[in-house]
This record gives sequence, C-alpha cells and structure tokens, in this order.
Amino acid sequence: MSKPIMSTPLTVRGLAIFLVLLISACATPPKPPVDSESETWQLQGKIGLWYKDTQESATIDWSQCSTEQVRIRLSGPLGAGGIELSADQSGARLIQGGDTSRADSIDELASRAEWPIPVEALRFWVRGRPIPSEKLDGRVNTNGQIEQLAQMGWQISYRYKTPFHQLPNRISAESANTRLTLIISEWQDQPKLCTP
Repeated sequence: MSKPIMSTPLTVRGLAIFLVLLISACATPPKPPVDSESETWQLQGKIGLWYKDTQESATIDWSQCSTEQVRIRLSGPLGAGGIELSADQSGARLIQGGDTSRADSIDELASRAEWPIPVEALRFWVRGRPIPSEKLDGRVNTNGQIEQLAQMGWQISYRYKTPFHQLPNRISAESANTRLTLIISEWQDQPKLCTP
C-alpha cells in the first residue's frame, strides 16, 4: 500500500512568494516620476511672488519641451487675470488681456507682465539643478538632494516629498527685492504641448 504524496498547500506557497516579493519591493526605493536631468517636463502648482510693495499669487502650468521651447501659464482664481509666457527659436511672446507682445527674452516679458521672475534661471532651479555656466554655492543632504543653492544673487531652498525624490515639491527663492515661493503639486515627463 503506497503512502500519499505530501505537497505544500497552495495557500502557504502563495503566502511565501508574496512575502519574498514584498521584501524585495521594500528594499528598492521608489523612483521619482520625472528625471531631474531631462529637458522635457511639466509642472503644475501654485506660485507666490513678493516684489517691492506688490504681492501676487497664481496657479502655474509650466511646460518645458526643450532648452528653447517653453510655455508658462499663470492664472488667478477661476482662471481670472491669466497670462501666458512662451518662447521658442523665434523669440519670446507674452499674451495678456487679449494683447500679444514679443521680445528676445522671456525674462523681459515676465517683467512687463509685472511678474518679474527669472524664467531662464528657474528652468534649472525648479529641478534642483544649478545653472551650469554660473558660479554657485550649495548644500546637498545625505540623500543627494540639493537643500540650498546660492546663484546669480538669489538664495534658493528646497523641500521634497520623500528622501527618494530627486525633484522638489516646494521651492523658496529670494533676491535683494524679490521673493517667490513655488509649491509643486504634480510633475510630468511628457507634456501634451510637446507631443509631435
């Protein structure tokens, strides 16, 4: 008379596999949703600006398609008082109140719109990167995230959602007469604007 073959119950085997996968997942830190070195990205959030005696706040939608192509939309509550700044190989453009202005520099148009933000510099700073061509002083934490950056007369500080994110979710920047705060609610790596 033969003995029955003993087998491991399926539920025990499944539980063992689940535990192995769970331990493996915990050992691998989550990757940030967007590569901080990429030149194509989009952020959405809120921005506050203090300039001399003026205080402004708006929602911001920034689409960066390349080093030369960018579009920034700023709008108040319910879309009121919106402006659009954009630039490409042909130059920079400002749309405000139904009027369109053009210039060589997007920073110049931001100042015309009474939003004197350093757009060209922020393209690097918002992703925790210094401008490569400028002198800098900075501090990086033990996770490799930049915490503070001093460049071009600006002092910038950063906060991150988790120790594993390379991209910040809050940026504070201050110069001699301007202060701005950017709270980022979402990063994307492929803006619809940039889709061919």
